[in-house]
Amino acid sequence: MERIGTRFAYVLLFTLLCASPVLGVTVLVNVYEHEENITPLQGASLFANGARVGKTDSSGNIEFTHPGTEIIQVMVEKTGYDPWSGDIGVNTTTLVVEMHRKKVPLLVQVFDADTLAPVGGATVSITERATGQTAMTEENGTVSFTVTGDSMYTLDVAAPNYRAYSAIVETGLEEKTVQAMLFRDDRFSVLVRDESSGNPVPGVAIFVDGEARGITDQKGAVTLYLPRGKVYSFQAKLEGYEDYRERLIVDQDQALVGITLKKSPYSVFVSVYSEEKTPVEGALVILDGQSRGTTNKYGRVQLADLMLGEYLLEVRHPAFVSHSQVLPVRSQGEDVAVELAYPGVNATISTIEGDKVAVPGVVIRIDGKEQGVTGEDGTLSLRMRLNTSYVITTEKEGYDPAEMKKMFTSQNETALLLIPMQKSFNWLGVGVLVAVAAALSLVAFIILKKRRPGNLRRRGKGL
Repeated sequence: MERIGTRFAYVLLFTLLCASPVLGVTVLVNVYEHEENITPLQGASLFANGARVGKTDSSGNIEFTHPGTEIIQVMVEKTGYDPWSGDIGVNTTTLVVEMHRKKVPLLVQVFDADTLAPVGGATVSITERATGQTAMTEENGTVSFTVTGDSMYTLDVAAPNYRAYSAIVETGLEEKTVQAMLFRDDRFSVLVRDESSGNPVPGVAIFVDGEARGITDQKGAVTLYLPRGKVYSFQAKLEGYEDYRERLIVDQDQALVGITLKKSPYSVFVSVYSEEKTPVEGALVILDGQSRGTTNKYGRVQLADLMLGEYLLEVRHPAFVSHSQVLPVRSQGEDVAVELAYPGVNATISTIEGDKVAVPGVVIRIDGKEQGVTGEDGTLSLRMRLNTSYVITTEKEGYDPAEMKKMFTSQNETALLLIPMQKSFNWLGVGVLVAVAAALSLVAFIILKKRRPGNLRRRGKGL
């Protein structure tokens, strides 16, 4: 009985085992990256036969179960890494996945900081942790690297006669361009300013150690190709400014040398004349609103201690119209001529015939001197002085000469002068007509006289 019971128990156990459903296969997946060290990769997504299983934990692990009846396609993805894919067999229980960071292009462009021209032949190095790459820029100042995405790199750039450049570059998951500006070690700029105004001074000749090195541009600057870290003797020259001389040290980190120029004093002579080109004595000369003296018997006055620039010059005299102009001071001892006009009016002479019919082409003379000819509208405009007596005469063929005396005593006086014109009597024409008539009468008389004797004779014969 005991043997029968034991056998029954074995049979029952075998039957139960055969009748139980299959529980499946559990797979432990370990995900890591291997750069300098082996590092578990947390947050990597696992897919089995296209279905998302989940993400790895802080140890880089994740488990999943499958029936164990077929080969399973596994894929692992994580942002910033190249995806991994592979197959596992029905009995596989562990899977180790090594992920590699995504590679992206990194373009480095190197430029001259002053001219913005590309710098070819520059040595460019990029370093991440203990690994690095080095290459040289092409003629266009560029060089390209393939780097790990979403990483930090140290960028170093070196070129002959330039200061070394260094920066930290953070790469993303797409192509990135980095620009490096290099400052030359053998170049610096000189900036010249006006001492009083602070404005840039163009056109300044710059000498270094006695040698001409260039002329400042519109920004008052000139670039010099000289090594830094030395002492130089600078000289700056420009007409209108005092010469600048100074010994200066250009530090290794100095890119700009500042120079200030002081304007030098000038003397300018003003000569005042009348319309007849005769000197005007006692004319008051005013410069920028300040009196600078009166002219002497030669019509001259000296303006001293002037600086380079422009001034407003005014000249006044009671017998003349006041005059003003811009006075540019550019050179030493310049003589500026000023002509003063007499007070007067702008007069219009109008030559008319009969009931205001304009007579063009009339020659106008004033005090015997021809002034011009009237236009199509019969007018001629002239400027005439005040308190001066004028004799105005007209002349045109076919018209009698006309004369008018005029004196203007006020600028408010009417300045329109009407001169009547009258056609002249043509005595020559009348004489010609009389002569013709007399000639015709004489001819008729002669003809009649010749005819009368003949007629008498013919009548006599008939009797």
